Amino acid sequence: MAPEIGLDARPPSGAGADRWIDLGEKLARLRGLARALDLDTLVLREPAALTWLLGARVNVPQTLDSACLDVVVHLGASRPGLTVVTNAIEWPRLRDTELAGLDTACDLRWEVVPWWESRDGKLPTGRRIGSDRPLAGTVPVGVDLAALRRRLTPRQQDLLSEVSRDTAAAATAAALRLSPAMTGYAAAGELARQLLERELDPIVLLVGGADHLDAHRHPLPLAEAVGDRAMLVACGRRHGLVASVTRIVSFTPFDAEQRDTYARLLRVEQAFLDATRVGARIGDVVSDGCAAYARQGFDPEEWHRHHQGGLSGFQPREFPAHPSSDVVLGDGAVVAWNPSADGWKVEDTTLVLPDGPRTLVTDEHWPRLEVGGRSRPDVLEP
Repeated sequence: MAPEIGLDARPPSGAGADRWIDLGEKLARLRGLARALDLDTLVLREPAALTWLLGARVNVPQTLDSACLDVVVHLGASRPGLTVVTNAIEWPRLRDTELAGLDTACDLRWEVVPWWESRDGKLPTGRRIGSDRPLAGTVPVGVDLAALRRRLTPRQQDLLSEVSRDTAAAATAAALRLSPAMTGYAAAGELARQLLERELDPIVLLVGGADHLDAHRHPLPLAEAVGDRAMLVACGRRHGLVASVTRIVSFTPFDAEQRDTYARLLRVEQAFLDATRVGARIGDVVSDGCAAYARQGFDPEEWHRHHQGGLSGFQPREFPAHPSSDVVLGDGAVVAWNPSADGWKVEDTTLVLPDGPRTLVTDEHWPRLEVGGRSRPDVLEP
C-alpha cells in the first residue's frame, strides 16, 4: 500500500472516467487468457502491454525500453482488480495525471517503493502467476499477451484514427514551413514542434535532404541544408497509440521521370495494402508486396535494402516483418508499411478490418493521388 508520507491522497472522484470506458473489455480479454493458461494473476511490465491496458504514458525517458510502473492484474476474484507498483517519485504524477480516475473503473491499489529500491520485491510470484517479462518464480506469458493486445478495441481504433489524423496534420504544417536552405536539424525541430503542439510525443524524427535520400533509408537530421528535396518521417504517440507518417517535399519542378518513379512506388504499396486482410499471414503480405517491386520496374531485390514495415499500434514497429513471419492478422490489428526505392518512400498507419484495410494518416490539405481505389499522398511542391 502507499506509504504514510503524505502521498496517500486520491484523485478526484470520476476524474477522467471516460478514458476507462473500454477497460472492462480489456480485463475480460486478460481473464480469458489467464483461464486458458490456468493462471489467476498477470504481471504487466512490457511498455506496449501497459499502454494497451492503460492508454497512458508509462515512460519518463522515451529512450528506455522500460516503464516507470508495473501493473498486477488480479483475475481470481469476481471483479478484476489492479495493483499499480511504482516509486515515490512517480506515484503522485501517475495518480494525478496519467491514471486519474482509474479507481472509478476498477478495484485499485497502489504499492509504492522508495526511488532507490527495486519494484521486484512488490511483485507476486507463484505457479498461477504469469509475467510478460522475465520474473523469477512466474510463468512467462509475453508471447500470449503480445497476441492479445494486437487487436485494438473499438475505442482504441477511434483514438488511433485521431492520432493518425493529427500526426498527418503536423507533418503538413511542418512541410509548409520548410525551405531549401533549412538544415535537417531545423526541419526536425519544426516537425517536433508541430507534433508537441498537438499533444503528440515525437518518438521518431527523421529528415532526409536531397543529397542523402538515395543512399540513406533512415536519415537522421544533419546540420546541412536539405536542398531541393526533403523527406520528413515521424512517429507521433498519444494514449500509447502510435501513428507513422512519411511526407516528401520537392522545391524544384517534379519532372516526368520522378513522377513515374513515385507512381510506381505507390503501386508497390498498393500490393501490400491489397494483401492486408483479416486472417492473412503477415509473411504472405510481405511476399506479395515485395514481389511487386519487380512488376513495377524496380530491382527485384530492392526490398533487401530496407525493411518494409510490419505490426504497429503501441510501437512504431513490433518487429520488421519478413516473408517468414508467421503472425496472422486479426480484426483490429495495426500495420504500418513503408516501401521505398530510388530515394522515394511512402508510409501510412493502417487498421486491419473485416471489410479491408483502412489507411489512417490522411490530411485534406496535402496533395493526393488515387491509387488502386485509395487516396494516397502525392509529393508536395510548395
